[in-house]
This record gives sequence, structure tokens and C-alpha cells, in this order.
Amino acid sequence: MRSLGIDIGTTNIKAVELNQSGDKIKLENYGLLETYGYLERPNAAIQSGYFKIVEEITTDLLKKLFITFKPRTKKAVLSLPIFSSFVTVFELPLKEEKDIMRAIPFEAKKYIPIPLNDLEIDWAIVGQSGDGQAIKSQILLIAIPKEMIEKYKKIGKAMNLDVEVFELESVALARALIGQDKNPVIIADIGSQSTSLITIDNGYLVGNESLTVAGSEITHVISQSLGVAKERAEEFKRIKGFNVEPQEAEVVNLMLPIIDYFGNEIHRAAGVFKEKTQRDISRVILSGGTANLPGLDNYLSQYLNLKVEKAWPFNKIEYDQFVEPLLRDVGPSLSVATGLALRGFY
Repeated sequence: MRSLGIDIGTTNIKAVELNQSGDKIKLENYGLLETYGYLERPNAAIQSGYFKIVEEITTDLLKKLFITFKPRTKKAVLSLPIFSSFVTVFELPLKEEKDIMRAIPFEAKKYIPIPLNDLEIDWAIVGQSGDGQAIKSQILLIAIPKEMIEKYKKIGKAMNLDVEVFELESVALARALIGQDKNPVIIADIGSQSTSLITIDNGYLVGNESLTVAGSEITHVISQSLGVAKERAEEFKRIKGFNVEPQEAEVVNLMLPIIDYFGNEIHRAAGVFKEKTQRDISRVILSGGTANLPGLDNYLSQYLNLKVEKAWPFNKIEYDQFVEPLLRDVGPSLSVATGLALRGFY
């Protein structure tokens, strides 16, 4: 049984194909197609906010990727960007699912600024507290505009894919990176144009927010500092990061305000979680392309006084050993696509 996960990012498209046989899941294929027009023209990103997506460009890029990727299955799960959705966690003084189901539409109106008829709504009980008649349930609410889902359906149809499921990037990340870990974890998914801070507890998404500062700001600073084209600055970022020559130390100093911003936001998210639960975040996982910036995990670990690690979505997945060096390089970027492909087996 095969499953295909397709992650449509802000500047690239990633795809992972998995094959399940009995209890074993094997990586059959993966592909990544990046666009760099956004480095010179910010509006050239594949996605932009406010629920817009350039269907023609995305479909064209997918077709180009599939020329070499050549998936062997049409069964696919596509990602939905977090900025296109409304995600919140709230409490209800209810215990039974049937009572919660009746209350959800009324509660949702308090948190969502657009008509509920325009949304696909999903929810889950992520925790309960209290005893006797005073039980409270913590509810995760996810609402996705139907307009966005329709656009993705058109992309799937244009690619002749059998798309049964659409899933938020953050949910796919949790599946790929957390596994059975019940401890509270923050995933910092640092892409090119946006960053998501995702708090997971007991295996459930309990916090999710988007930041507008992302990897492209680091690229811009390096470009300005070295006086080189942004494509060259992107290459410098990926190869050297914090591991620079003495004469290049000023580049790191210029990057630090952006890196420290990420650190401060992670620290704030950890503080919000502790204030609500009286518990500490156990570790931070860095995903997205910027996670591979050399030395970033070590720097943030010292900055936060927390365990910080790069995302590795293949812990429970078999793969040919000869591809491991390549996978180590692209693994953080493939985390969402891997989680989506795993969803296809459910």
C-alpha cells in the first residue's frame, strides 16, 4: 500500500512517497522543487496570505517535479498552510462528546471572525481536568475556509491525483516528528517566508501561531553584509551558518538579532504553555529549510537552556542506507510531506 504526501510551501514543493507492508513502512521516493524568484520579488512566493494560492503556478511546478519524481500511486494527502486556517484551544465545562458537539458551533463564533458556513470545522478533545460534576474539557478547534480547500481540490484534479484528505501542516508535523512522545514539545517550523510555532502535549496540538519573520530575512541580511546576490547569500547561509571564518564573523553578528527573535518567541510560547499547565517544555524541534543552518540548533539550545534538535521524520521509516547523507540534509524540509504520507495509511 502506497501513500503520497505533498507539501505546498511558500517557495517550494516537497513530496514523499511511502510504502506500507505489514508493520513496516519504507521510504520509496522523495522530491523537492525550490523556486528562488521570491528572493528578488517577495510576491513571487507560491503562497501568500489571505487564502490566496496561485493554482496555475503550483500545478505547473508539480508537473515539473513529477517528471523526475514519478510517483507510483495517485493516492495523495495535501497540506494546508497554517496561515489559511483558524486554530485555537479553549475550555468547555462539559465531559460528554455529544454535549461538546452541540456546544461547538456556539463557541466557535467567539473565536472565528468569519461566517461558519464558509468553513470546514474539525475539533478534538485534547485534555480533561477536574472531577465529579466539575470536569472541564480542553477542545482543539480547527477551521479551514472552504474556498482554500476548493483551490487545493482543483490542483489535485489537474494532477489526476486521488486526494481524499487535506491536512494542516502543523498536524502533519506532529505526526512525523513526535510519534508516541507524550511530553510537551515545541516545533519551530522555520520556512522561507513564514515561521510556525507549534506546541504539542500528550501527542495533541495545543498551540499554534504564525510569525512573519522567517529564513528569507536571514538571507537578506547576508546579501547586504557581503554585497552579493541573494542566491549566493542563500548558499552561504546553508553551507556556513554560524561556522564562519574569522573575517566573516560580522555576518553572524548581523544574523543574531533575527536568530534571537526566534529564540525569544520560542521562549514566550514555552512560558505561555507553563502558565496554563504549570509544566515545562521538554525540547524544541527545528523543522523547515532554515533548520539546516549550521550551528543553529546548538546556539538556540544555549540561548533557551533547552534541548534543541533538528527534525528527523524517518525514525520509524525504513530507507536505503545510501540515501542517508542526502536525507540528513533535506529531512527537516521533508517533515510535513512525510507526516502527510503517513496520514494516508489511516
